[in-house]
Amino acid sequence: MPDRPMHSQPGNKRTYPQAAAARARERPLWLFLTEPGLGGLLGRELKFRDVVAQKTQFAKLHLRNYDLLIAPDAVVQKQSMTSRIASHILVCPVFGREKVSGMQLDQLASWSAQEGAHSLVKSIAGETLSRPEFERFVTRSLSERGVKLSGEGKPIWLLAVDEKYYFAFPRFNYHDAPGRQRSSEREGSLPAVAASAMVFAAKPGGTEVIWDPVMGSGTLLNEAQQMLPDARLIGSDIDAGAVRLAKQRLRKTDRVRILHTDLERVRFEEAITLTLANLPFGKQFKPESGTRALYEAVLRHSLRSAAENWRGCLLTSDTDALKAAVASIGGLAIDEVAVVVVRGMQATISLVTRV
Repeated sequence: MPDRPMHSQPGNKRTYPQAAAARARERPLWLFLTEPGLGGLLGRELKFRDVVAQKTQFAKLHLRNYDLLIAPDAVVQKQSMTSRIASHILVCPVFGREKVSGMQLDQLASWSAQEGAHSLVKSIAGETLSRPEFERFVTRSLSERGVKLSGEGKPIWLLAVDEKYYFAFPRFNYHDAPGRQRSSEREGSLPAVAASAMVFAAKPGGTEVIWDPVMGSGTLLNEAQQMLPDARLIGSDIDAGAVRLAKQRLRKTDRVRILHTDLERVRFEEAITLTLANLPFGKQFKPESGTRALYEAVLRHSLRSAAENWRGCLLTSDTDALKAAVASIGGLAIDEVAVVVVRGMQATISLVTRV
């Protein structure tokens, strides 16, 4: 724990008026947050969508519940931002290390008033800025400058990693992405951001034929439909309740087939190019036959109707079972794309291809 103070003494809102005005003209940072482990895929997506310049080098930090990518305003190419892998996108006008100056507090108060922000959202990693007196100092200083934090209304985000801090304001929330409906999720389903990352990791083209053999309530297929409107989608599951939810969620077109059946009974009308699956691995959805047997069945049934460019993008925490299934079948290679945290459990996104 450092002996030096974490912040300056509270200043008056009339302190440093010229410096505050100069600071306000400085360009902010942009913060991009996603689920733990998905930072690399998020960075690639932001470049793919031309949100940031192709040569952008992000500063990368890790919080308890997020991966955080940081980019200067100079590389941002779209002020109206969209992403399916980002959980949140924030504009950050006030940032620094350990100390918050009176000038910065003036600027933070000015931004808070403009944004109509009256609550504080915190995500802090490390002990340097986690002590209650830091939050009390910020709250008191803003109050002295006419901004009362009531705990309601639009938020000011405080993100801190060790001695670094970032005060930011929201510009995008993952619920803002088209086609996302919280009401159609079932307990334990894959977060939409992780599902979108899996679709993106498969490097899909526009005319894919995609099969999810264990679709649950259809989160993966929904993300695929939103990202690839010309793809053909096939989903199957033995859970009748999940199938009902998937049918409600997915846009009804002749490009979508939803089946209530065992995966090995699915018959394909055309060759599939991508098997996309959040494979059962937890206690709630663990298959009776064991994970390895199920994983092998998914791969074998996929390959029976696979196009030449087929690949599988699969998520599981039982990577040993998946590797064993791949080895048993032969002629396949497996590459780990990302290690993520899903519902508090570590899991791996893997790409399976023909050798």
